[in-house]
Amino acid sequence: MKLGHWLFRGHLDDEEYILEIIHRHPMVLKFSSYKTMMLGIILPTVIYIFFHSPALLLICLVWWFIGICGMIYHIIDWYFDAWLLTNQGVVNIEMGGIFSKSSTRVEYHMIEGIGYKVHGFFGTVFNYGDITVDKLGTSTSVVLLDAPNPKKIEKKVMYYQEKFLRSKSIRDHNALKNMLAEMIAYHVQTGKINDPTRNE
Repeated sequence: MKLGHWLFRGHLDDEEYILEIIHRHPMVLKFSSYKTMMLGIILPTVIYIFFHSPALLLICLVWWFIGICGMIYHIIDWYFDAWLLTNQGVVNIEMGGIFSKSSTRVEYHMIEGIGYKVHGFFGTVFNYGDITVDKLGTSTSVVLLDAPNPKKIEKKVMYYQEKFLRSKSIRDHNALKNMLAEMIAYHVQTGKINDPTRNE
């Protein structure tokens, strides 16, 4: 089992498995963490280089530690803001902090529509945008912000949806056929229906 699949297993139902994990574009991580990188890691390094002294070393070590913790927070926040494309539907996971997260699920047979929007200079240049999946009969939508190559992801969701619906149709057809066969067999055994193969 892949590490990502293991980390997200708590969001899955019984007999559900992950086909793909989609994270926000890595460029978003760079934009959200550049202040922490500059102020928490690069600045204390520059200060220590220019004012090299043993007394300053302890202050810079604490400063670096805080900066590294900030970077780890940004990486965790970026990693766990994701979509899980499973064999049953789309699961949207949002981090609201280290100890807070929420998830929204839309099964493939409940998807009413899917669309994407690329906006801004960086979104156009680096090909990322927002993808929205609308849930049938409700005003509920799941949105993955700043998804990489949104057109490709839209096609993947539609492919998995079509595959699921085809499989569900076959399962429903087989279940109906078995149910009708059992009903006919029951009525033949109880004598309520004459068996055409039986000689009278």
